[in-house]
Amino acid sequence: MAADRRPFWLGLAAGLALTVLAREAPYLNWKTFAAPLETDVLQVRQDAKGDGHFGAPRSGRRSHRGIDLLAPLNSPVRVIRSGTVIEVGAHRGLGRFVEVSHGGGLTSLYAHLASSRVERGDRVTQGQVIGAVGKTGNARHPWISSHLHFEVARRGEVVDPSTLGLRVLASSSETEPMNGRGGD
Repeated sequence: MAADRRPFWLGLAAGLALTVLAREAPYLNWKTFAAPLETDVLQVRQDAKGDGHFGAPRSGRRSHRGIDLLAPLNSPVRVIRSGTVIEVGAHRGLGRFVEVSHGGGLTSLYAHLASSRVERGDRVTQGQVIGAVGKTGNARHPWISSHLHFEVARRGEVVDPSTLGLRVLASSSETEPMNGRGGD
């Protein structure tokens, strides 16, 4: 009789394993992200006034929570993956921003926007334009190049956006794409 129950338990165990894997799927394949800007290669802001890399030192023992991607003013900003807009607002440092939840604890944030095209609660699809690059918040100063501040968090912990498989240049003087480990 115990042998008759074995297929049931094996089937149940396999089903549970697939359910767990499906919940983690957004983190197994980073290659499923679209670039937040329309360009072949994303370029991180690096100038005399600041380092736009993830983890760069900031005042008060803080570190940079995202990456600053150079872009002309009013360039379209696109959502990296489908999801739901959870916040659209203004912040002293971030300026105008949009935050999107992609499910499974994954969120993305787009800041220093000139404008936004979405509202809280909107469903967005991967690659959809959600705003335009601006110079708001602490990017408003004339000596700071226009850029998109881009953050990604997994279950509330920020992760280096350059690990998403996007082609990202470390600075305007470098020619090798970054892969989250300092280059290829």
